[in-house]
Amino acid sequence: MRTRINPMLTHHRTNRIAVALFGMSCGAVFAAEDLLVADFEGPDFGAWKTTGEAFGKAPAHGTLQGQMAVDGFVGAGLASSFHNGDDATGTLVSPPFKVARKYLNFLLGGGGFAGETCINLRFLGKIVRTATGPNQKPGGSEHLDWQSWDMADLMGKSVSVEIIDSRKGGWGHVSVDNIVQSDTPQALEIRQEFVINQRYLIWPVCLDTKQKRRFFLTLDGEKTPLAFSDICLSEHPDFWVFTDLGNYMGRKLTVTGKLPGALAEAWKMVAISATYPGEQQIYHEALRPQYHFTSRRGWLNDPNGLVWKDGVWQLFYQHNPYNHGWDNMHWGHATSSDLLHWQELPPALFPDAEGAMFSGSGTVAAKKQIGIPLKGDSALVVFYTAEGSLSFIPGHQAEQGLAYSEDQGKTFRKYPGNPVIPHFRAGNRDPNVFWYAPTQHWVLNLYYDGNDYGIYTSTDMVKWEKTCDYRIPGDGECPDMFELPVDGNAKDTRWIVWGANGKYMLGSFDGRKFTAESGPHRHYFGSAYAGQTYDNAPAGRRVHIGWMRAGDAEMQGAPFNCQMTVPMDFTLRNSGGAIRLWAEPSEETAKLRETTQEWKNLDIAPGAADPLAGFSGGQFEIEAVIDAASPAAEMGLDIFGGHPAVWKKQNQAFSGTDGPQAAVDGKLRIHIFVDTVSMEVFVNGTYTGCYLRQTPGTKPVRVIANGGAVHFDSLKIHSLRSVWK
Repeated sequence: MRTRINPMLTHHRTNRIAVALFGMSCGAVFAAEDLLVADFEGPDFGAWKTTGEAFGKAPAHGTLQGQMAVDGFVGAGLASSFHNGDDATGTLVSPPFKVARKYLNFLLGGGGFAGETCINLRFLGKIVRTATGPNQKPGGSEHLDWQSWDMADLMGKSVSVEIIDSRKGGWGHVSVDNIVQSDTPQALEIRQEFVINQRYLIWPVCLDTKQKRRFFLTLDGEKTPLAFSDICLSEHPDFWVFTDLGNYMGRKLTVTGKLPGALAEAWKMVAISATYPGEQQIYHEALRPQYHFTSRRGWLNDPNGLVWKDGVWQLFYQHNPYNHGWDNMHWGHATSSDLLHWQELPPALFPDAEGAMFSGSGTVAAKKQIGIPLKGDSALVVFYTAEGSLSFIPGHQAEQGLAYSEDQGKTFRKYPGNPVIPHFRAGNRDPNVFWYAPTQHWVLNLYYDGNDYGIYTSTDMVKWEKTCDYRIPGDGECPDMFELPVDGNAKDTRWIVWGANGKYMLGSFDGRKFTAESGPHRHYFGSAYAGQTYDNAPAGRRVHIGWMRAGDAEMQGAPFNCQMTVPMDFTLRNSGGAIRLWAEPSEETAKLRETTQEWKNLDIAPGAADPLAGFSGGQFEIEAVIDAASPAAEMGLDIFGGHPAVWKKQNQAFSGTDGPQAAVDGKLRIHIFVDTVSMEVFVNGTYTGCYLRQTPGTKPVRVIANGGAVHFDSLKIHSLRSVWK
């Protein structure tokens, strides 16, 4: 609906970019009417004054050249400083007008830089109100949203509006439309207190990220918020999400934020509750993986803080509890006694004044190993990246922080001296920490930028010295570093440095410097990314879990997104004179088996009866040992019609991997795991994974024998039970 304009005031305007010039007596007569300050529908800016080039000579009519699609404005025109691109600067200033309504409403979008891409209200030459757009990072949206200023203290005063663009570079522009005086705010100031007498604060949300609104959560009237998040609140939700407050029972929570007036009814649906809509169906939804870890609600990515302590496998992970995509990085938290049956707990770390909580690692520190007073003999310690550029406080950068728990990971306390490693370079992030026993100190690997990483050492976890730089050509992010024996020989070991994409270097390490001997090598392909191995795992095991990045299926239609890989154990093996990292599914996965069919010394020619033709089911495991000397040119298996696990003899290529995957001792050992939306394959120590959709009426699995017969030394198929039943 267009803003209503008092017809008696039209003689004050030379064009449709209007300034309300009226006295309080006139305002009293027409108190119910909204009073237009500017709608930017005219051929020029009229009485508004411009400087610089950013705003052009006239209002924009929608999206300008080189700009993402602009929406949310009213009518055909808006004030946009994207004329001549993001590097242009300038100002747009209104004539003075008298305040005659309780609120000044306006639509605002563009850059989110205080004092640089903003709209200001001036009174007696001073800025008394200011607001910016929402965007600071690549991506974002050119959507304009309503903002409202309370003008009660300025009633009858003469004020002016100025729109400022003094910033160059990304999001160096601002968009404004429909500046209106009104007795009704278009944007609501939210401030509501809740007593936490039940576990969840529930939110109705939609998938449309243009509807994101920022909310701050504060405990017991403290000055600094516990957390903040951008939530797509909706009166007609696609699904419900929740803030898990299980660690804060009995305390008072204050939620603050701003909302468009149209979302007033949606806000009324936000409540403290013992449950959340959809909880009765949890883990039984149509797209829910049945033995891979997924979060109850929202998005997950990198596994973080993987550490074993007192019989419990701790799994922390990058988590957006509030929607289907990446955002609002928390550290989600789950625990397991067997790497399969996970109990999801309240988040361990929240986005706060430090910024978003990016990836890191976990370990167990004895009292004498940490420079922080502990009540007990040891603590569970996590290192994380505080991505300060995403803080609600301007000017922060990515830094490394420490938090510790003395209640087995239930709650964490941040070290008051954070950051333990200040910003060093670019997006420096993903600290990985372990104890180096030979010289009794801590080692921290840190990703810098490109293919570059660094090593730091410390005796107390709080004071760190940089001792080494290294590179993993072709890889970046999420370092891991560990030592393994070759073929189980404790006297013959190598150190491995690992990157997020599964490339690794082999070499030696003296506690301060890593020296590469070979690499980069790779044995990790497909959807898997940003994996991490467990610190302190029993029996010297090196257990790894990775994140399966969103693929073609992406779990669209579900209130959750992405899953972790199956747990796998890493070893080092000398194969054909080359030392390489080797992955096998962890022994715990065998506990999932429900029924088994097995064949030995099986020959299958093209067109022959397939022994797997009668198998049905959506969760299963296949073990196959194939003679690589079989006459077939292509040999292996196909999953749900179009997801091959096939070896091509001519170039030794295997589906989903790069480079040759050579037979070992003349054999191909193929191990496949299929779950509701995924398929993972181990072949002679190499891993690859992908997402899939199980098409109704399609056979779950069939043997591939192209160009000749295939000889299976053995073939097994196991149906797998759900860990949720």
